[in-house]
Amino acid sequence: MARAPAQVTVATQTLSKRGRALRLVVTAAAAAAIGYGTVGGAEKMFPAGPMTQYAFYVAPNGQVDSIQVFADTTAGTYVPVHLSPSGIGVKRADIEIQLPAIERDPSLLRTLAVAQHRLHPDQPQYVRLYVVDTVIPLHDRVPRPSYTKVLVSWTVT
Repeated sequence: MARAPAQVTVATQTLSKRGRALRLVVTAAAAAAIGYGTVGGAEKMFPAGPMTQYAFYVAPNGQVDSIQVFADTTAGTYVPVHLSPSGIGVKRADIEIQLPAIERDPSLLRTLAVAQHRLHPDQPQYVRLYVVDTVIPLHDRVPRPSYTKVLVSWTVT
């Protein structure tokens, strides 16, 4: 026969006036930081920034773009560039936000080749870099077959 569970008594305390005031000040400061970051901030203010990389509208018949970087290596292989702190120390969002400048001046990709050489000297090095856009067209919000296009390439010098 099953026993009834024992009743547990939990002691509760009310916050002191000082504790409530401290929580109010911290909450107001966090709300002010998020409010300012949303209205006048920049991405680098994360987590109080506008976070526009997560909040954007795609039209029902628009397209979704996914930017990636690939490289030809000294080993003769074509590989994805790992855009992460543990990869080459540069995040994909950094490439996306700098894309107009990279398209105007592809030599800005040198940073990626230098980072690969410094962080992974024992691995094949990059000899040519490609910024590739995978485009996913939408029709009535339904994804259609995707395609890729090379936006810019640069030979490492």
